[in-house]
Amino acid sequence: MKKIVFSSCALTLTLGTAVANNSDWDQLDRDVQALSANLQDMEEGGMTTGGRVRAFYASSSDLAVNTATGVNDLGGFQLYNARLFATGTTAAGVGYRLDNDFATGNLLDAYIDVGLAGPIDIRMGQFRGFVLSESQIDSGDLFFADRSVNAASFAGRQQGLALTGDMDAFNWAITIQDGSDGASTLGATDGDGDDLFFALHAGMDLMGEGSSMIEGAYGAGDEMSASAGISFYDDGGAADGGGFAIEASAKSSQFSLTANLVSRDASGVGSNFDTNESHIMLTRGEYSAAAVEGDNSPWSIMATFALNEQVEVGLRYQDLDDTESTDVIDLGVNYYVDGHAMKYIFNWTSVGQDFGGGSFGAGDTDLIRIGVNAAF
Repeated sequence: MKKIVFSSCALTLTLGTAVANNSDWDQLDRDVQALSANLQDMEEGGMTTGGRVRAFYASSSDLAVNTATGVNDLGGFQLYNARLFATGTTAAGVGYRLDNDFATGNLLDAYIDVGLAGPIDIRMGQFRGFVLSESQIDSGDLFFADRSVNAASFAGRQQGLALTGDMDAFNWAITIQDGSDGASTLGATDGDGDDLFFALHAGMDLMGEGSSMIEGAYGAGDEMSASAGISFYDDGGAADGGGFAIEASAKSSQFSLTANLVSRDASGVGSNFDTNESHIMLTRGEYSAAAVEGDNSPWSIMATFALNEQVEVGLRYQDLDDTESTDVIDLGVNYYVDGHAMKYIFNWTSVGQDFGGGSFGAGDTDLIRIGVNAAF
């Protein structure tokens, strides 16, 4: 249809031309050819725009909030995400993505992807570093309301570049980003010093096509697929800011199983922690970057089971391996109206600690959240 409309415009321009000599007709032919080439480029490229809203009602008798009338138990509505994005590929084959979250006012993804040679691509701009696969999953495609704490540690965006390669069942990535090297002599706090964040990731599809960038069993094929990966990272702006991460996942249309472990050096979490999500769990100690400890090995394991095509249940256990012996248990039920594009979410989260006096001055905490995710 677009070709017909634009061709008609070109024809109109042609008919409106006055008596012309041969050189004028030659120039007009070149102009029409250029117009046709531009129209073809537009059809080959194109841009997709969309957005997503994710909102919850959260309730807990263990979490207190300050109100105008005093201190009340938590019981209110929270807007986690209100996103608009644009993504696509130019006629020259350059991919791009822009993503802004109006719930927090943060610019998220802002990068381009350029093919170098064969299966090797380069990404430049602001993006998530390649450490854990769960960190790369869009929050609208998560099964639970939150990522695991390990995945949240590497889900924040930073500016930099990355080389990625995908060769059949094997994939790899090298990430170089600004890191957490603090303020510059010009007074900026954008981490533009010369101490950078580096990460080297290698992954393997063990069965089938490997695990997709969707959490849980929904949308998976009938045949079993499985993947595993390992990453080494170092944040040069933090003393002892390195470590390694391992992960494995398996899924089918009936069930999914995912596990990860991160071994951290003394400094714990650097500047890659995801602080964009706007919800109550970020204000708890175990879900804030400042409180995630170093010199430890937190781990997480998660399983989901599809009762039918619309209802999926899941259970996740996290051991944060910290000085308060914190563990987090999540129980969830998703009702899919249109897959992850339109779903209702029920989460019960239980945080256990051997010692009180955390960020909320409380040890054990139970939290119930009921929410909806709608993409357009």
